[in-house]
Amino acid sequence: MMFKQYLQVTKPGIIFGNLISVIGGFLLASKGSIDYPLFIYTLVGVSLVVASGCVFNNYIDRDIDRKMERTKNRVLVKGLISPGVSLVYATLLGIAGFMLLWFGANPLACWLGVMGFVVYVGVYSLYMKRHSVYGTLIGSLSGAAPPVIGYCAVTGDFDSGAAILLAIFSLWQMPHSYAIAIFRFKDYQAANIPVLPVVKGISVAKN
Repeated sequence: MMFKQYLQVTKPGIIFGNLISVIGGFLLASKGSIDYPLFIYTLVGVSLVVASGCVFNNYIDRDIDRKMERTKNRVLVKGLISPGVSLVYATLLGIAGFMLLWFGANPLACWLGVMGFVVYVGVYSLYMKRHSVYGTLIGSLSGAAPPVIGYCAVTGDFDSGAAILLAIFSLWQMPHSYAIAIFRFKDYQAANIPVLPVVKGISVAKN
């Protein structure tokens, strides 16, 4: 039972979605010649970093999660894992993930993971999500990091291909996030989260 709770707090669905983009970036850079040990190190490393970020996000958002229908039954909201334990868990996941990326892939892949993690946890979750309509814009940078990590794990270089991947996925994150905000409009409104549909209206977000 406890295993299920520790798994749920990492948001497996988000991890899976990010891994799809990591695989895409990795295969694109591999050009048909796959280094399988590197592939495994990269996937596991990114999984652990994303899991860490999700646990930290659950810790930070536990007050507003109580107000939203979609999130009111999350593990930390229901007290199934204590806040202190979740912080230790998130920290250990992050350390393991960054070490795997650094030693199993390369330092660039690790630093890109750090960038995505800091943007998601430190900038988006801690501040922008609650205080700015531009939170989604900032958060899109973290969502665009996984495919670039996969790409750079192979190349070891942030070249034009990596830059294009970052731009494409950053731009894709915006309509994706706004669509979720429109679908869950009442939840975001109840939690007073200043996403564009709540602040400017659904019609503005659609346009």
